[in-house]
Amino acid sequence: MENDNISPSSSESKLPLIVGILGFALGTAGLVLGIKAKGAAQAASDEAAAATVSARELGNALAGKANTADVQAVRADLDKGLSDLALNEKTLADQITALQKVASAPKATAGTGKAAVAAGPGEYVVAKGDTLGGIAKKAGVSLKALQDLNPGVNANRMQIGQKLKTK
Repeated sequence: MENDNISPSSSESKLPLIVGILGFALGTAGLVLGIKAKGAAQAASDEAAAATVSARELGNALAGKANTADVQAVRADLDKGLSDLALNEKTLADQITALQKVASAPKATAGTGKAAVAAGPGEYVVAKGDTLGGIAKKAGVSLKALQDLNPGVNANRMQIGQKLKTK
């Protein structure tokens, strides 16, 4: 007679039971995951359908707002504005180039912003950034000699275009 009971000593008869339980558990987990995936897919499908409807409604609303002639007129105005802007940009670039040429041209005399002053023999015209020491060095005289030749000159208050005696 066969023994239908599972005995603790019979490991061969427990294996099919364990495999069956494991299979059942895996099948149940697969079923649960499948149901969740189906729900997520349905939700995504519903959202896509809603987005399609919204896009269609928006397209219809826009189509009712602007006709082709209006869009073409706006485009023509935009093209003209861009053309004018490019022309202005070129004109400004040409003007900047001309100003740079004038600014970089060498100056023969220094000026105060009024009439230009030219240095005569034995004179120096103060330019921007000049110091008494620098002028003395350029003129080839000592600082003391330059100060003696120009007793009324204050080194801290020299003006651009001011004449100094160097000899």
